[in-house]
Amino acid sequence: MPTILMMDDDKDFSSLVQANFSGQGYNVVLAHNGREGLAKAAAVKPDIIFLDIMMPDMNGIEVLRELQAADETSDIPVIIMSGKYVDRNMTELFAQERNFKDFIPKPVSFANLQRRVKELLGK
Repeated sequence: MPTILMMDDDKDFSSLVQANFSGQGYNVVLAHNGREGLAKAAAVKPDIIFLDIMMPDMNGIEVLRELQAADETSDIPVIIMSGKYVDRNMTELFAQERNFKDFIPKPVSFANLQRRVKELLGK
């Protein structure tokens, strides 16, 4: 069973993602801030990470860079999701990290997100 790590401080949205993907046969682990997410990424070694940009302790680019810098998490594909406007410069900043695979705006289309996860996991 593939594991998804969801890093997002919006607990309602995280619960929706967890319910949706759990129903599709995924194990979904939740982290509600960047530091918790980094610890869980190292411990759980998920197959894919969903990452919010705006969190209380670390922003998405800081988390993405920390994931990239650690040997045990550097190859985990990351999909960034946010309800905030992200311009082309911000997307280019994310794209400099090799584990960044996509940006999906909120509100999220679960069909689109599921399709992208299957592509990244080779299913």
